[in-house]
Amino acid sequence: MKIDLEIYQKHFALESAKFVRIDHVDTIIAVVYKVVTSDKKSFILKICPRKEDYFREAYFLRQLNGCIPVPQIISVLEPSYDHFGAILMEYLEGELLETDDWSPDFAFEIGIALAHLHSNRTEAYGDVSKPQALIQNSDQYFNEKFEEELDECKGHLPENVIENCASYLKACQSLLAGVDGPCLVHRDFRPGNMIVRHGKLQGILDWSSARSGFAEQDFCSLEHFRWTPDAGYKKILLDGYSSIRPVPNYQRIMPLLQLGRSLAVIGYTVKSDTLNSSNASLYAFNREFLKKFNFTF
Repeated sequence: MKIDLEIYQKHFALESAKFVRIDHVDTIIAVVYKVVTSDKKSFILKICPRKEDYFREAYFLRQLNGCIPVPQIISVLEPSYDHFGAILMEYLEGELLETDDWSPDFAFEIGIALAHLHSNRTEAYGDVSKPQALIQNSDQYFNEKFEEELDECKGHLPENVIENCASYLKACQSLLAGVDGPCLVHRDFRPGNMIVRHGKLQGILDWSSARSGFAEQDFCSLEHFRWTPDAGYKKILLDGYSSIRPVPNYQRIMPLLQLGRSLAVIGYTVKSDTLNSSNASLYAFNREFLKKFNFTF
């Protein structure tokens, strides 16, 4: 199904507005527009080709309003047989987080926001937009997602790598019993999803992958992609987190989380046929990680 922009223009009464496509590496799943009305008001229109992404995004933006900085929902259009779901939301002034934006105060602020997110405790694990499918056990929740990611890589990764990943998951089951959850988690907590202005966090974006999971998952991007400029800012971020709630002992389970993350990225780039184009560098990074991964436990 193709995107008919006219449907959204009419539904949101934006026929006279200007739509500018936001097209960069961090908008690889949804279709995002900056919308500027005739009276110079700005909004963001996010169109979600996958209906599950729409329902998760809408849920988390509503749930977290007033808890941590997120865009406010203006209006929604639920998915239907003739159009994708879409959310018209507040436009946050600022830019995506860059290295030059970092300061001790900002690192501390990010840590506080992440801790407040994890303070939203839940009853079970999984996709909160499908409450009937939530899972009580952390190991079952993680195993199902890991095996889904592994299946996406079958036929692409060498068979011995697939077998090693499955064996490593089996060996790590005891680690999953003591995780910090269930709670709300972003699952893609990184600079490309943070808006900053004048050294202040304006908002955390893209909740389409968010779940009810365990807190350690949101430290995976921090460790896997090493996106803080240096270890000093990482320590300050963790200090900010610990000012709200204890930092989970995430290092013990980090290899397993990073392995799952690499499989998820590789599987997506293969499925979307972007491993040799727009996501070539991301694919190469995670293939190199798998190549060097120590499968002994």
